[in-house]
Amino acid sequence: MISNINNFKVLINDYIFLRKNKKILDQTLKIKNSKKGKKVFLFATGHSINILDPQKVNNIKKDGYDIFSLGGFLFSNLNFKYEIDYYLLSDERTIWPNKFDLEDDIKIPINETISQLNKRDIKLFLPVSAYNNHNFKNEIFYFNNTKSKLSSNNNDITKSNDFNASGLKALLACVHLGYDEILICGLDNNFWNNIKVNSENEILNLKSHFYEDKKYIKHKSFKLISEMLSKAAAISKSFERFENYNIINLDPNSLLNCFNKKHNLDIYK
Repeated sequence: MISNINNFKVLINDYIFLRKNKKILDQTLKIKNSKKGKKVFLFATGHSINILDPQKVNNIKKDGYDIFSLGGFLFSNLNFKYEIDYYLLSDERTIWPNKFDLEDDIKIPINETISQLNKRDIKLFLPVSAYNNHNFKNEIFYFNNTKSKLSSNNNDITKSNDFNASGLKALLACVHLGYDEILICGLDNNFWNNIKVNSENEILNLKSHFYEDKKYIKHKSFKLISEMLSKAAAISKSFERFENYNIINLDPNSLLNCFNKKHNLDIYK
């Protein structure tokens, strides 16, 4: 009974959001399942992305594969080795960096990502809140970035979701587009697997982006190990919601064991 009530609440809230933003979401609604019959590489910014050989991936891309990416991927030199078709930004800091007091190690990658997006013909997914309030020159598809703990959405980016990571929203966008096969790499979710605690009880973890030096830094979001592990578990659980889709994890050592890792592609270094 409670589950039905919660589902009804989500349904109503999504309906109200759609009615309010129908014109903004129109193009995103039109492209739902438009990629039936195609395949896509979804590249994120975890260190595992370095196991791939860009030239081999590009050779396969010629067979009709798309490349979808997110976050700070365009900041790295690696981005020049791939022809990216779609990109997603969901964190407010990555859209309006000047509104936040950011340290250089965060602000510089964001500004370079924005610069690269404006130089390239990449279709961009942005939250509805960015409508008429951004400086991007790309073709834009707006999505519902409303976080709802009651949502179990795993196939429609115009509806609310309960995802805590941009990688999950990018995966949701790929499912929304209707790709027959989604090949993921760089969605590591292993920030919790290399943690240390110093004599001051501060949590230290390795930098998690492939374009950063592997060194330990103080984690600013969590004070307790239980908090960090709880978030890691929640993210892993969210990925499991997609396990019935045709998703292939290209990282053979990935801790995300809810997706098939078997394939015949020649893509590694």
